[in-house]
Amino acid sequence: MNKPTACAYLLILPFLFITACVDIKKATYFNNLPDTSRLALNEIKIPQQTIQVNDQIEVRVGGENEKATEYINQYLTGGAGSTGGIQNMVDIDGNIELPLAGKIHIAGLTRDEARDAITKGYAVYLKNPIVSLKFLNFKFTVLGEVKSPGYFNSTNEKINLFEAIAMAGDMTPYSRRDRVKIIRDDNGKREIITLDFNDKNILNSPDYYINRADIIYVEAQKNRFVSENFSKTISVLGAVTGIIALFLAIFRN
Repeated sequence: MNKPTACAYLLILPFLFITACVDIKKATYFNNLPDTSRLALNEIKIPQQTIQVNDQIEVRVGGENEKATEYINQYLTGGAGSTGGIQNMVDIDGNIELPLAGKIHIAGLTRDEARDAITKGYAVYLKNPIVSLKFLNFKFTVLGEVKSPGYFNSTNEKINLFEAIAMAGDMTPYSRRDRVKIIRDDNGKREIITLDFNDKNILNSPDYYINRADIIYVEAQKNRFVSENFSKTISVLGAVTGIIALFLAIFRN
């Protein structure tokens, strides 16, 4: 290697070292956990999530009225005799439409409250109606400094923060784990929640389980952009240094 090239790389080397450094403590989840083989955590009650517009739900109805039940069964997913239920999407007004019972407003209700409302709707047609309801979609979004940001849909109704982040490929070494934001919209009531994944207290957070339609945003550390910009600069400097070295070699000959 000739002298000009060697000098250029010697000048560049310290900057590469500085920009390549990642604070291990900041890149570790709940790094203040005590050093013990077993640690008891608080019991977290899974929140009763409210039904929202565009939610997809499945309703199953049964009761002591053969003709009414036979009529309802025509609308089961897959037709009469199917093991499925009646699939519905909550419309823009917060209603679903069911055979015989008609439109029932369920947006803003919990699943138990919606089940009670549907049961009342069928009480006219069925003796001792039995109604069950489940969500068919659990949609959420993960954006920012993760390996695979995107829009995710799951049939699981119980998803915690770490499962959600894992579905996005986990955070990168350049993620700000101390400033992860959840943007939440619950039937028009909107809020932003900031969480610290470096802190053990996140394991006992009331927001440990996410809600449907949550948007999780992971900020990037500033040195990520410094590192990227410096890498581009290094590439340009390397090319320029190579050209200079080539010209010097030509002129020496």
